[in-house]
Amino acid sequence: MLTYVPPTEREVPTIPNQKPWLLLLLCLVWLLPGLVGHDPWKPAELETAAIVKRFVQEGYWVLPRFADVAYLEFAPLYYWSAAILAWPLSRLGMDIHDAGRLATGLWMALSLWGIGLAGRELYGRRQGRVAVMALIGCVGLIIWGHQLAPQVLLVAAFSWHAFALAHSTRRPLIAGAVLGMAWLVLLLGATWGEFLLALASAVLLLLFRPWRRAVYVTALVTALVISLPLSAVWALWLHQFSPAAFAAWWRFDALGPFGGLGSLQWFHSFGFFISTVTWFAWPVLPLAVWGVWSNRKQWASPAIALPGSMAALTALWLACAGEVRDYSLLPLLVPLALLATAGIDGLRRGAAAALNWFGLMTFGVGTLALWACWFALHVGMPRRLHAWVDGMNPEHVPTMALPGVLFALALSVAWWCVISRKRPLGRLAVTNWACGVTLLWGVLIGLWEPWLDETKSYREVSVSLADAMTALPASCIDVSTAPDAMVVSVDYFTALPLRRVAMTGCRWQIRQGTPSDGDTVVWHGGRRGDQASEMFYLLDKSISSPRP
Repeated sequence: MLTYVPPTEREVPTIPNQKPWLLLLLCLVWLLPGLVGHDPWKPAELETAAIVKRFVQEGYWVLPRFADVAYLEFAPLYYWSAAILAWPLSRLGMDIHDAGRLATGLWMALSLWGIGLAGRELYGRRQGRVAVMALIGCVGLIIWGHQLAPQVLLVAAFSWHAFALAHSTRRPLIAGAVLGMAWLVLLLGATWGEFLLALASAVLLLLFRPWRRAVYVTALVTALVISLPLSAVWALWLHQFSPAAFAAWWRFDALGPFGGLGSLQWFHSFGFFISTVTWFAWPVLPLAVWGVWSNRKQWASPAIALPGSMAALTALWLACAGEVRDYSLLPLLVPLALLATAGIDGLRRGAAAALNWFGLMTFGVGTLALWACWFALHVGMPRRLHAWVDGMNPEHVPTMALPGVLFALALSVAWWCVISRKRPLGRLAVTNWACGVTLLWGVLIGLWEPWLDETKSYREVSVSLADAMTALPASCIDVSTAPDAMVVSVDYFTALPLRRVAMTGCRWQIRQGTPSDGDTVVWHGGRRGDQASEMFYLLDKSISSPRP
């Protein structure tokens, strides 16, 4: 006789002979590719590399800057951590950018640990690993999880923020200490805007019964006592070191996406958040919606109330912000991954099969395309494909990087073995998706890192400029009109005196684009594949006629 069992009474599927070390191996394989072996890339690595280099060489760690310009979009915690690694490793022969990028791996490892603990705290044993796989499967995290950039701190801080709030119902003092450290990371490594978002999400939980207790208030007070005084040390240090830089930070950057206290910014361009979140948070966004719907009768329970309130408040925060970029959505990935975990074991068979099929096809075809293009580039066959690939970087000389090829080959074989394993269908889809993301990223780096480095690095153009300057009279270089990417690259790869602010006495000027008829060009250069409008020119201001 068939008996109906309500969804709330169904047992969570058990998976025999689970091996936690496989999850650790997956995280390791996801983390490592791309951390070393290439120059700083856009969009954020160039600024960070230049800042870390100055920290290591000059020793003034209070004010992040490149050339003669302060860079205060983020507080300096990430730069400190990168410099702590880069200082000894650079003396052993490692490049500063590679050594500093290892800090990203450590912060991402902390992020995965934090969200794993949060998933276990909210949903029970064997659920933390689902939260980890949901997070590393996010499309938007692939790049930012491997960049030499402070944005990774947002994921780490909000992962431990979520765990501390979940843990506060059982052990409030320990949770308060963890919460305080998470908030300290935001205050010292991000901006007050992200801290106020975290604080608001913690206070909002007082509306729900599990947190409506005096011990929870104790946890919040403990967190504030830890985070606020320690974070004030850097602000006071900055004010003492450079009052002008402190005033600029306070006025323009202290609140992050909302600007500063002297120039508040509200409501960015309509539609950017909606159009970005659909791909940036894939596939956890639809899985999170299902998690909320399938557990709607338990909406006030910690499993839904905590990540649900975090996600709703973060979405509102992003919608109201004046300047939102794709990395601004990183705090949203944490609660969405937790909500996806809440409904993964109850995912309808058809939806799970569709997600699984889409992931297998996307990453399988993508990986096959990477292998085919690599083969064509090195062998010359098929000719049309070789001509197309070679046309994107005609100056590239194919070389066989055997370690990368072997890594990509091993990863491809391992992925084929993983997708053949049997699991409950919801977990199968999430596991295969996370493995597919890892596969595609690993194969891309293993096979194409040298090629990508040639097209994305400014090392050659910066070194060429430095060589040209050796034959010219010594003087500073006016970079007031040059793009940031070129300025920070020259500042990082060379020791040339650059001036973006005090450039009155500079004889030389870097300019991008076609020079005017009256300009005296003493050098020009660009990256491989750059068009004429993207070339850089060094002009002699003492001879060039002023631009109309």
